[in-house]
Amino acid sequence: MNIRVTVDLERKGDIKKLLERVLRNMGQEAKVKVGFPAGKASSDIIAIATYNHEGTRGGASGGGWGGPIPPRPFITQALFKGRGELKQFMRAEARNILLGKITPKQALPRLGIWGQQQIQAQIRSNMRPKNSPVTVRLKGSDRTLIDTGRMLQSVTWAVE
Repeated sequence: MNIRVTVDLERKGDIKKLLERVLRNMGQEAKVKVGFPAGKASSDIIAIATYNHEGTRGGASGGGWGGPIPPRPFITQALFKGRGELKQFMRAEARNILLGKITPKQALPRLGIWGQQQIQAQIRSNMRPKNSPVTVRLKGSDRTLIDTGRMLQSVTWAVE
């Protein structure tokens, strides 16, 4: 006797809950962290990313070249812009897990790589606001969020 299970993900709505339930039922509760996970990124890069994402008041607060850094929420923007693509990706991965084509252990790294690429693309996008004339002169470039490239290269992911 064959049993066929069909899940219409379009009508279920909350893909995240579905994927969490699948992982829980498989005894493999796990999550993927994307950006600058502790243990994968150095503390100085985490500080640089935080200052750039959240902004600073400048001076003694740790602002760029002594002045304030305006907030450029590159992680938030990357995931916001990619939310439609993320939903499609999650649907496909959940469907493949339910069909037994892949395991959650295979899906989570692929999700991490996707997130890493989204964040790196946002960093490269030259986000507004523009660098101040002082920053451009000192840095030698008008590219926002990129100075040496260390932060860009440090974007990564980790499965926990």
